[in-house]
Amino acid sequence: MIKEITSPSNPTVKFTNSLKQKKDIISNNLCFVEGEKIIYDLINSGHTLSRLFVEESKLEKFSDVISKFENQTYKITEAVANKLSETVTHAGIFAIFELPKKQNFNFDEKFLVIDNLQDPSNLGSILRSALAFGFKNIVSINSVFPFLPKVIRSSMGYVFNVNFTNLTVEELSKLKTEKGFQLVSANLSGVNPNQAIINGVFGLIIGNEGNGVSKTLQNLSDITVTIPMQNNVESLNAAVSASILMYEIK
Repeated sequence: MIKEITSPSNPTVKFTNSLKQKKDIISNNLCFVEGEKIIYDLINSGHTLSRLFVEESKLEKFSDVISKFENQTYKITEAVANKLSETVTHAGIFAIFELPKKQNFNFDEKFLVIDNLQDPSNLGSILRSALAFGFKNIVSINSVFPFLPKVIRSSMGYVFNVNFTNLTVEELSKLKTEKGFQLVSANLSGVNPNQAIINGVFGLIIGNEGNGVSKTLQNLSDITVTIPMQNNVESLNAAVSASILMYEIK
């Protein structure tokens, strides 16, 4: 039976909005998702839906998904929808999903390292490109939490399909010695990526938006690559750089 929420101060609304913060996402193992296509794609991919919120004027439009998840569905007013939404124009459908089950991370295939990346939109775009170019495994070093709503939206939900592990620089260094993989970092003084000689498994490091790859990780890298640019352009957005480099050296 569909439940109804009419007040933006309803406890369920407050709880849902708490799932926009890292600590609450982790403690509840749940995340907030906004957007028609992302929600449908996650459901069709078999991810576990916990709750569904549909604005009352959109009940007919989303009747197909409501019929499958009637017991988890809340009919909400426009005021409640506006309270939940993080976008200027929303589709009138929101959801809570369980976080994907953590997989064992192995270093037997290429991986991406994000070093102090702080912009959620950048991370989401990078994750989308990473999957497109075969970098399914992601090492995160002091970077933005991947299941914030903005990351989920900018990745179009593909964040659910990558394999994350959080490491310190020291842990990555130790694993590099043990596993024997190469590290490739992006830097303005590097070689053209299509000239880089990479043998075996490697990790591509993408640095902070403003400061680039940290000095410690640069020193740990075997190869440094750069994107040739013209017309006195000195740098590119982190997500754009990451996409070009992943494509060039995949």
